[in-house]
Order: sequence, then structure tokens, then C-alpha cells
Amino acid sequence: TLICRPFLERQIRLVQPEVIVTVGGAAAKLVLDTTQGIMKVRGKWGQLALAGDGGEPALTFEVMPTLHPAYLLRSPAHKRQAWRDLLAIRAKLDGGG
Repeated sequence: TLICRPFLERQIRLVQPEVIVTVGGAAAKLVLDTTQGIMKVRGKWGQLALAGDGGEPALTFEVMPTLHPAYLLRSPAHKRQAWRDLLAIRAKLDGGG
């Protein structure tokens, strides 16, 4: 997955999203550069900082890790947590978070 990181970072630079939502543990670990599991990081805002290079400015993006849909199918009791994550994302996009 590390081999894909430059491509991911380039796409993020091009799109410049208001927020980034990582879905599942693997995505959260890669984007947030952490070893913590998804249950530790989900629901907490993190940041992705992209260094400036080649004349491009340094950029920072807000990241919300949440649970993977396949996990939610296997563990429906955790849907409440995922829903709270989605509500936090909506609030951030509406300017309240």
C-alpha cells in the first residue's frame, strides 16, 4: 500500500477535499500514519499533512476514520458508532465542527 501513497497524495492535492473519510483500519493507518487500530482512532478527527514540493504549497486536510461497511455487516451493533462518525462529518461540512 505504501507504493500507492504518492498517487493518493497527488489525487488529494488535485481534488483538495473539505474532509477525507477513511473507511476501515488499513486506510486509517495509511492516511494518518499510525499503528493504532480503527477502534482507537475512529470518530476522532485527525490530520493529513502534505509537504510542499516542486513549487506546490504544503497542505493540511481533516481526516475522519470510520468503520468499514463489511465490518458493519458482520457487527451490526457498531452501526451506531459509524452513524456518529457520519454525523460529525456532516457537522464539519456544515461549518459546525
